[in-house]
Amino acid sequence: MSEMLKKNTYHTVTVTDMNDLGYGVARVDGIVTFVDGGVTGDELEIKIIKAAKDYGVARIEKIITPSTYRECPDCAVFPRCGGCSFRHISREYELELKRNIVISAFRKNGIDAVVNEVLTDGRTGGYRNKAQYPIDENGNIGYYARHSHTVIPCERCDLTAPELSEIASFVSGYIKSKKWQVKHIYLRLAEKTGQIMTCLVTPNESLKGEKEFAEILIKRFPSVVSVILNIHPEETNVILGKKIKVLYGTDKIEDVLCDCRFGISSLSFYQVNRSCAELLYNEAIKRAGDAKKVADLYCGAGTIGISFAKSRPEASVLGIEIIPQAVENAKANARLNGIENATFICADAMTFEIGDFDCVFIDPPRKGMSAELTEKIAKSNLGKLVYVSCDPTTLARDAKKLIESGYEMGTVTSVDMFPRTGHVESVVCLTRK
Repeated sequence: MSEMLKKNTYHTVTVTDMNDLGYGVARVDGIVTFVDGGVTGDELEIKIIKAAKDYGVARIEKIITPSTYRECPDCAVFPRCGGCSFRHISREYELELKRNIVISAFRKNGIDAVVNEVLTDGRTGGYRNKAQYPIDENGNIGYYARHSHTVIPCERCDLTAPELSEIASFVSGYIKSKKWQVKHIYLRLAEKTGQIMTCLVTPNESLKGEKEFAEILIKRFPSVVSVILNIHPEETNVILGKKIKVLYGTDKIEDVLCDCRFGISSLSFYQVNRSCAELLYNEAIKRAGDAKKVADLYCGAGTIGISFAKSRPEASVLGIEIIPQAVENAKANARLNGIENATFICADAMTFEIGDFDCVFIDPPRKGMSAELTEKIAKSNLGKLVYVSCDPTTLARDAKKLIESGYEMGTVTSVDMFPRTGHVESVVCLTRK
């Protein structure tokens, strides 16, 4: 360990970079030190709060000279709330930083990637069509503090669609007045149609006066077309249980994405930023080109596969997903759009011969592709893979293995799906040489 990098010592540093968690990167005695809230260009007095063998973590004691990128946060609960990483920097620098995060992920894997400017729909707030509010022991709603299950009271988040915040505030007050036992208020908005789902997550099979609550809610907020209970008695980190009870309407709202209609249930995955999801999916569809036989792995509710099938009626699409409920949702969405050139099945992607397709879409979870699937693709004669990623690190890792097996990588386009947070989505096409 460095002689200087010791816990509870003070240092003057200049921040040279930032990471996706919103920490500034500086050096103390040559050791990388992550400064909570530091901004590239800041000159700071810091206090070391953790000293490991090869890195340190520090907090700011004093801003000596602020960075030109630094801005005053416009949120009363930042940075105590764990939702945002970049509320203290300019929007222009946020987009530059996200592009650099993607570039850096590829460079660490020995890939000199061409990364385009980050696409955005222009919004920095009000874009979230889903909100999940934990409720503390006093009945207050808010958001979890960073690295904690402590609820920071907050009824209105700038990232969330304003109509959801208004409903959450009303529902929270109603729950308090009835002294109901509710874990979370869970809301979804279908931005294009305006339909809203209100869900209360409770350990109980029912709540006294639940039908009256639904009637009052839909009268006050006519855009609410679905009111449900999610029964979740277990104490876990998972917000939703598997059992639901419909109090009004159905367990579904409908939205429009890439000119297709999609039914969104309380348990189904749907991108939280609809307009940026369109940017991302259109980039993916464009990279698929004139492929005629297409597979959509990790297809979920079928959003990418159905969007491609509608735009290319001459092509055939096979969606593959291991979660049965998601497959049924995808089938229903295909019927909803009159799509006859897309089929969805419940199966493991490893059971298929990848090389039978002209092109494969893949949109895996944050952990990326499994080593087995990467190896399967690497050994196949698949001509084109369109990879949609929510984590640049795992995207670059998987791309490296495919490049080593004979694939060539095109330009990377990233989309700022989650402004003011550290997340960035990307899409890239890998073609067999």
